[in-house]
Amino acid sequence: MSTESRTPAWRRYLSFWGTNHRADVDDELRFHFEMRVREYVARGMSRADAERVAMARLGNIQRAAEEAVTIDQQHARRMDRLAVLRAIRQDAAFASRLLRRDWLATTLALVCLALGIGATTTMFSVANALLLRPMPFPNGDRLYVASVREHSGRDAGSASYPDFLDWSARQHSFESLAALAYVDFVIPLRNPTRAAGALVSANYFQTLGVTALRGRLFAAGEDADGASPVAIVSRGFAERELGGVDRAVGASIDIHDVSRKIVGVVPDGLALPATGEVWLPVPRDLDHRRGERNLEVIGLIRPNVTLDRARADLAGIESQLAVEYPSADAGLSATAWPLRDQYVGSARSTLVALILATVLVLLVACANVAAMQIARATSRIREIAVRCAIGANRSRVFRQLLTESVLLSIAGGVAGVALAYRFAALAGRSVVGVAPRWMIPSIDPRVLAFGVGISVLTGVVFGVAPAMRLTRVDPADALRGGRGVVGPSRGRLQRALVFAQIALSIVLLVAAGLSIESVRKVEHIPLGFDPGHVLVFHMSLADPHYNATGARARFLTELAEAAESLPGVDAAGAVEVQPLGCCSQWGIVVHGREDETRHFMVTGSPVTPDYFRSMRISLLAGRNFRNEDGPTAPQVIIINKTFADRFWPNGDAIGHIVSAEGAEQAEIIGVVNDVKQASMLDAPEPQFYRPFTQMPTTHTAFAIRVRDGDPTRIVPELRRAVHDLDPALAIFNISPMQTLVENAMLARRTFESLMIACGVVALLLASIGVFAVTSFFVAQRTQELGVRSALGAEPMRLARYVLRGTMLVALVGVIAGTSGAYAAAAWLAHSLYGVTAREPIIYLAAIGVLVTASLLATVGPARRASTADPMAALRAD
Repeated sequence: MSTESRTPAWRRYLSFWGTNHRADVDDELRFHFEMRVREYVARGMSRADAERVAMARLGNIQRAAEEAVTIDQQHARRMDRLAVLRAIRQDAAFASRLLRRDWLATTLALVCLALGIGATTTMFSVANALLLRPMPFPNGDRLYVASVREHSGRDAGSASYPDFLDWSARQHSFESLAALAYVDFVIPLRNPTRAAGALVSANYFQTLGVTALRGRLFAAGEDADGASPVAIVSRGFAERELGGVDRAVGASIDIHDVSRKIVGVVPDGLALPATGEVWLPVPRDLDHRRGERNLEVIGLIRPNVTLDRARADLAGIESQLAVEYPSADAGLSATAWPLRDQYVGSARSTLVALILATVLVLLVACANVAAMQIARATSRIREIAVRCAIGANRSRVFRQLLTESVLLSIAGGVAGVALAYRFAALAGRSVVGVAPRWMIPSIDPRVLAFGVGISVLTGVVFGVAPAMRLTRVDPADALRGGRGVVGPSRGRLQRALVFAQIALSIVLLVAAGLSIESVRKVEHIPLGFDPGHVLVFHMSLADPHYNATGARARFLTELAEAAESLPGVDAAGAVEVQPLGCCSQWGIVVHGREDETRHFMVTGSPVTPDYFRSMRISLLAGRNFRNEDGPTAPQVIIINKTFADRFWPNGDAIGHIVSAEGAEQAEIIGVVNDVKQASMLDAPEPQFYRPFTQMPTTHTAFAIRVRDGDPTRIVPELRRAVHDLDPALAIFNISPMQTLVENAMLARRTFESLMIACGVVALLLASIGVFAVTSFFVAQRTQELGVRSALGAEPMRLARYVLRGTMLVALVGVIAGTSGAYAAAAWLAHSLYGVTAREPIIYLAAIGVLVTASLLATVGPARRASTADPMAALRAD
């Protein structure tokens, strides 16, 4: 070891940039080496011999140095961690004492943070459920829905079975295409049991990526003509009806008088429909018409294929089919979209609006708490000055103040996440039965991590400004008396934060007002029918003994007569699908036109003669169906007003001839009012009705109108009437029509409620912020107000002085916020029905509410200012 370079002694005791472990070890080893050399020299050795012997005795000194440095560094790191933990514990304990001491300000801040973080976390749970949470299907990210559309862009419905076969044979973008048609089965077990399910192609479960819990899935060819009748059931159905999963496989169930062997059991919720319990192979030997589009097609896209390429592939196939089958496919195209968009697509813009609204609420909360923290921090100027004067550096003070903010935000975050649990549970209960289970919001680990992260982030955001403000104060100025310590910018930052709160609150209040107005207009949309006092229930007449000519129509007539004989019943009628329950699409040919070979996609339903009376659908021209319009009578049809206006704008639709693909020509005998069949917000579409006697279908929805009261009171009598006519039948999906209308508005009402909640929370937070900052203003100017009072200022003049300063900030915030609100409303109006960005009443109402709230929040501090004691104020310092 060289002895030429020596580290000064002070080096070991004074370090500006942390400990230099290498230098310290070198100093220590050099000390021991020098002491040994001196000992040998004292014994009579020369210096050179003494150094050689000392080096030999100490051994590999370089290795010893490396080991010592490593040990020293490890010890230092351990001690640094302990020091940091001790400092954090001390800062947290001190901050906790301060927060408890100033309990009122702490409580207000916690309320603000809990509301802001709770709203944001709740909305993230909704976004997580709809957009981020994986779908339950193993192949979920690669599943797409394929359907047909008119060239105009109008949705032409699902695919027909021939379309599905041609797409499957000719496409190159999907590993497989699977088809399904939603069906309700009535299974005669202990009692007639309704089970939701679907008719599916043999490769359906493999396309979804589902595996069987027990048994197997459908095999190739089991959807072919003459295949053995088989079925697959869900785990829940097997346990509830068949004695368990193991006993279900191999058992037989009768469906439509056909005994079907259960070959497999699949997990609950891993197939479509989400509540499905029974799946059968779609029978190829049915009368599948190319124009009867009633199948949903799901494709598993290949790994390296883009959506645009898949769409081009399907569109090319459909253009070929339009040439090959012009009567059914002319004017149509095919497209595809992700399966998730089947559920989320229409709600995506609404969800984005709600997310932005809750982010604004969080910003208002952060601005509010920051203003209160600045007020608290300013009152501690002398304390901070004393700490700096006795040796505390600015970084240490900054860390202490930031710890207070983070501790406060974590406490607010805990309360906010607790609120989010409650809000998410309420949101989940509101959509149970309407949305699939995997779309129901909940607080899962991802949402919980978001809540924790946003809590810490908000603590840093609103804690930095007060901490930086205090650490820039000159301790000497603060200790000389405190007046004017903050300088000419005193209160400027607080006023800026109040300005921001009010501006953001105006945006949220206008958005809430637009949402309320939109829902109000949706509620007044003409439905085309009267949902009041109407009971709707469904039944399936798919059993083979109803296949005889006229058997279904006779049963429906008998059931309608039995229902109308019940006390309080005014009318009873049947339709294939009730309004707001969607529809069946048919290719219609209008005869007598130049393009009479072209099929137009039109919604169609069979009905019984009293259906229009039970739903109070107005007959505008012609006549209603009669009992005489039987299967052997001339074919007749009733169309809606939109159908008539489209093809016969002169009002001469009666007597013209139309026909569906493969069906007989039918004469138009009547025109009825438009009905909201698929959605309340869609424009009216052409629609036709046929008598059940001439167009029998297996699925039926009954509509029974009672004279007054709750229509569900007749359900027991209806069940007995159905049982008396056919003990093997079951009725299901029993609901007042008014409830179905309300469910159709559920998304709009939910959006309205959430927007109103964001507006109310923002209004509350802004009021708290105005109150806190005004109180701070009064507290900081106590001496000034006392001097003014001593010089003769009247109490009302002092109150006006305080009010004027606060309301000026509020008015400037209102002006800026109104500009922002107009820009937000212009974007939001695209997601709302019947409103635009130019709604002056809504703007005036929002401004009036916020100005009133700000004024009320200022009254208390202004009153305290007007009653200030001049002597007490002058003695304050």
